[in-house]
Amino acid sequence: MLIFLSLLYFSVGIGIFIWGIFTITSGLKSISKEKLSYFINHFANSLFKSITIGFIVTLILQSSSMVTVIAVTMANARLLTLKSAAGIIMGSNIGTTIAVQLYAFNLFKLAPFLVFIGSLLHFQNWHSKLKLLGDVSLGFGLVFYGLKIMELATAPFKNSGVNLTNSNLSNPLIGIFIGVVSALILQSSNIGIATLQVLVTSHILSLEQALPIIYGLNIGTCSEAFILSFASSREGKKIALFNIFLNLWGTLVFLPFTNFFAELLRHTSPSNPLRQVANAHTFFNIFSAIAIIPFLKIIFNLLDKIVNISKRKKP
Repeated sequence: MLIFLSLLYFSVGIGIFIWGIFTITSGLKSISKEKLSYFINHFANSLFKSITIGFIVTLILQSSSMVTVIAVTMANARLLTLKSAAGIIMGSNIGTTIAVQLYAFNLFKLAPFLVFIGSLLHFQNWHSKLKLLGDVSLGFGLVFYGLKIMELATAPFKNSGVNLTNSNLSNPLIGIFIGVVSALILQSSNIGIATLQVLVTSHILSLEQALPIIYGLNIGTCSEAFILSFASSREGKKIALFNIFLNLWGTLVFLPFTNFFAELLRHTSPSNPLRQVANAHTFFNIFSAIAIIPFLKIIFNLLDKIVNISKRKKP
């Protein structure tokens, strides 16, 4: 019965966390996509600038999937080159890690104040910008409440002998599959990684088991842009494929060194499992972006051939 209640409270915590994420996103989305598209179109004229813009826009929208969809749409309209769009996607993957780093701070004490101030600003009618700030404040408060509820819900598992460290999740391929499926369902890697932060902190999952799930979460978030690419031009298809290729590349590079990677993460934050999981997400995306830059020309040629072959096969 106790375990059932713990699972119920854990689900409630995830629900509140997701509510907080959506509240933050809805507040920040008030900056119109047209303005963001104009900003991207006029300043993404080099790889470094494109990476920087992808990073900044993802911080604003709090969704790498949405930024990738914008990049695919703009490339479809021939407003972006493949190189610029690739840079935006690389920067977006890095930008999406900042929120998870924030969750690793022990900011629960601020949650009541954030919810209170956010609620006041949300329901005022003086200024629309204050309402935007209210939504962001309220959203972060809900996120921290959700994380705390999830943490408290897992407390009984620590003494009950229930853990998954010896389960099939020790198989990294199963972990990657779970990560991909979770991202397809949630359409957000951050929700999955925040859940992993709680599970690793509660010793229900080991860091070694969490890492392949993180790899899978990054791959799974490519789905939205990939689906959109079916109705896109050749350039849009190339960008959607590049997004998948980028995360598959990172997974293939990191997978053989997962145990070494886990030990490195423990050394970076020895007493903070929350930070270890956040750093895993950050290091994965930064390294994947940096390591792929020297091979961009080869990858673009490969993507061109893949898209051309798929076009020829159509009746």
